Amino acid sequence: MSALLRLSRQLVLLTAILIVTGCAATSTFTPYPYKVEPLVSSMAHRSPLDLSKTLASERTGSDLILYNMEHGRYAQVIGAGDASMSDFSASMEKIRTNDEKALISATALGATVAATMVNDNAIPYEGEGYERVLLHHYQALNYLKKNDLEGAGVEVRRANAEQEEALSRFENELEQSREEASEKRVSSNSIARVNSQYAQMDEVAGKVKNSFQNAYTFYVSAVIYELLQQPNDAYIDYKKALEIYPENSYLLNDVLRLAAQLDMRDDLAELQQRFPMHDRQVTTGSGSGKLLVLFEDGFAPQKYEVKLPIPIGKAGLVSIAFPLYKERWSEPTPLRIFNNTAFVGSTETICDIRALAVKALTEKAPMIATRQIIRAVSKGVTSAQAKKNLGDLGQFAAIVWNLVSENADLRSWLTLPANAQIMKVSLPAGHHLLTLQHPLGTPTSVEVDITGGGTAVLHVVRAGRQIYSSVTTFH
Repeated sequence: MSALLRLSRQLVLLTAILIVTGCAATSTFTPYPYKVEPLVSSMAHRSPLDLSKTLASERTGSDLILYNMEHGRYAQVIGAGDASMSDFSASMEKIRTNDEKALISATALGATVAATMVNDNAIPYEGEGYERVLLHHYQALNYLKKNDLEGAGVEVRRANAEQEEALSRFENELEQSREEASEKRVSSNSIARVNSQYAQMDEVAGKVKNSFQNAYTFYVSAVIYELLQQPNDAYIDYKKALEIYPENSYLLNDVLRLAAQLDMRDDLAELQQRFPMHDRQVTTGSGSGKLLVLFEDGFAPQKYEVKLPIPIGKAGLVSIAFPLYKERWSEPTPLRIFNNTAFVGSTETICDIRALAVKALTEKAPMIATRQIIRAVSKGVTSAQAKKNLGDLGQFAAIVWNLVSENADLRSWLTLPANAQIMKVSLPAGHHLLTLQHPLGTPTSVEVDITGGGTAVLHVVRAGRQIYSSVTTFH
């Protein structure tokens, strides 16, 4: 009876610790994708949701960065621009506050302790590097839709700065993880066993050099700089985008066009050697304008949980859980645009966000493995101590708790598209009824006004069979 009483007290204490550290307010026990499913389903079926009530408590909780990004992306797609801007601003402000903390706060320390005892979901979500970049990217689009070029310019500059800072932040995190592994004497063989599980994602991860920079953001940045009459800044970002994604012919056209306009003779000579010249450059006169299509297709992939037994000294086998992507590689499908019945053109991929997500996970595999092993050792020691103090019943309770509490961190920005594509063509000035066709979506029509020498930006999103679109015209 004494052992049972002691066990009960320990279980009560453990529950109290979880409540204090805020585990109940995170996705500690409920897989994250289930929480966001209403947003994904609503986008895919065009079923209404009450924006003010959806994820209301989560958007003020410890994972508010992620939930506000999800809510903001959803609001942007359905045309609720003000709500989207507010959501994105909330995520940005929280990120800024967290990044400016010079010392570990009590909250952060509590989350770290909880993660050691429970799982990685107890750590408040900070946002992956590529997600932080796209957060500013989509806020720039919000400003663009309001014809606020100055606001859009501020956001793309922040996005570009984030692309540079993300690499430095990752290197620091990786070094800290290595130091912790050394300090805790984590077995390199154990880490290698976990890392080997990520090898199955190498094909997709290999599609990008790193997860910190993407050509889509640099391209949108360049477009905004051109609209702001800053061709030199635009040229720099077009070139950065081309270095990342040289396969896109529309992007190549823009680089060649501005290189000629800015009289970049050396660059033109180099570009002519690297790429074959062709006749698809978009030129506009007084009787025509540009149509720029930004097409975002599908949904970002979801993570899945994998459990692996790890031998921990006298504690025996301890199960650890970690996230994996099971995404199978498939080529993006272009959007076809028709003007009445005349074929205008097809979009071309400029960024595969699936690959960014997978690459981000593989880059952090060593850090995830280190935390998992340290937690497994801690739980193994707890189990052995429970047996020593409370006998078989205590060990059984500890084993049950380890199994129940060990859940992989499946959090990521799931309402992002799977890939981004672009198209830029010249159209006669006037009113046009365009038809948007995609093999996986229901054809839809959109009215576009083209002004002489102006640019119409058509933002298109496919979610399931639903195709959403919005048009902003710049004279």
